[in-house]
Amino acid sequence: MKVVWHRRDLRTNDNMALSEAGREAQPVYIFDPEWLNNELVSGHRIEFVLESLKDLNRQYMNKGSRLALMEGRPVKKLQDLSQEHEVFFNMDANHFRREKEEEARKKFTGVQNSVVNPEGRDRENFDARIENWFNEDPKKPPEKLDSNKLQNTVTLEEIRSKYSIESDKEKFGHGGTKIAEERLDKFLDRIGYYSGCISSPSKAEASTSHLSPYIRYGCISPREVYQEAKEMKKKVDNQRSVKMFLDRIVWHQHFNQKIEDNPDLHKEAINPVYRDLNKENHNQELVDDWKNGKTGFPLVDASMRALKETGWLNFRMRAMTASFFSYILKQWWKIGADYFYKQLIDADVAINYYQWQMQSGLIGVHANRIYNPTKQVKENDPKGKFIRKYVPELRKVPDKYIAEPWKIPGKIQEEKGIKIGKNYPEPIINYEREARKAREFFKKKAPEAYSAFKNDEVWKQASLSLRHSRKEILEKAGKKQSDLNNFT
Repeated sequence: MKVVWHRRDLRTNDNMALSEAGREAQPVYIFDPEWLNNELVSGHRIEFVLESLKDLNRQYMNKGSRLALMEGRPVKKLQDLSQEHEVFFNMDANHFRREKEEEARKKFTGVQNSVVNPEGRDRENFDARIENWFNEDPKKPPEKLDSNKLQNTVTLEEIRSKYSIESDKEKFGHGGTKIAEERLDKFLDRIGYYSGCISSPSKAEASTSHLSPYIRYGCISPREVYQEAKEMKKKVDNQRSVKMFLDRIVWHQHFNQKIEDNPDLHKEAINPVYRDLNKENHNQELVDDWKNGKTGFPLVDASMRALKETGWLNFRMRAMTASFFSYILKQWWKIGADYFYKQLIDADVAINYYQWQMQSGLIGVHANRIYNPTKQVKENDPKGKFIRKYVPELRKVPDKYIAEPWKIPGKIQEEKGIKIGKNYPEPIINYEREARKAREFFKKKAPEAYSAFKNDEVWKQASLSLRHSRKEILEKAGKKQSDLNNFT
């Protein structure tokens, strides 16, 4: 008998561990109390997983088997089973609890279900590996399976009850492969519009694929998504849209490799020059205003409220709110990244924490993108559709003032029943002043940040793509220092 341990691979198709185990596969999912009790794991995300498990069981029943459910320390449970049965599982690059992943790899048969190299950084061949993996045929599961002899020790309802699982957000959508496939089909019919939808928060909310949580929990294979989207290139005029979507599916593998190369990615800044930056600046009032969407900057506030209400936000708004938190409010990046990780339905360790470091300027090779929230309104929500949806206090604000409500004349405020400073806050900080200070700080720090990559371990942990040449980065260190000397 061969046990197949499911974790972030809640599907039967294109599942390497299941294909390796073959017809004898005995599928099991083990609820880890440490995960269920983790303060960064919210009820709406657990509910999504429970729904996905119900769908996974449906898939197995169609093959003459079923999914066994257990509760307890996964490695311990599996050790008991491995006395008599071989345990197969798909290796996971994204585990918070890295020591458990490493223990599992030593004791059981871990297989690679992605392009990520578990042995560590190998960027020289990474692009070629990506291309080969995405173009290989998806792994086919057995048509029929032997009946599952593993016994259930818990039910989904018992887990809901025991851990008081409740969602405090609007329903994103049910979990599971069936829903994922339906979403993919609907999205592919409109993929030609993708490039025009990704920056506007309203358009993104309505028209992007919303496949990220399904990919994150393995309800659908990124390879299958990639191949079906690639087929659409032959059928749509807007090739740019298809390419942009394909690139984002590929980036998922890049970010997974980053956390394989640096398991502490979610704990500390990659570049030691910026380690603990702003940690001593902690201001709980500023943090709370940001979390609750009460900063006085309408698009920041609408984004943070949308995140809290729905568990989802498009990439541009994620980047803008992270930039505002780190560069403008000058708060420690990890507080913001942890908050996002808890709120997001598609929370992915590698993507969330690496992107937060990028958007906070902590890696030291990327441009410091300090998003101007007023300019972002004019570019991505000029009529205030998104703002008005999530910030009802501003629904009666004329379009002319939706980006800067603090400039509404008193007479218009009185006519519209708006009281800036009372029912909607004035800006809690001077954006222009703080943006200028941030630019000056990072300009002075740049030579030191580039020079940090002389250290082999720092270079390895940064896990940069091939477009970042180590030689060029170190050359920049000298050039930036020279420019700074001339500047000062």
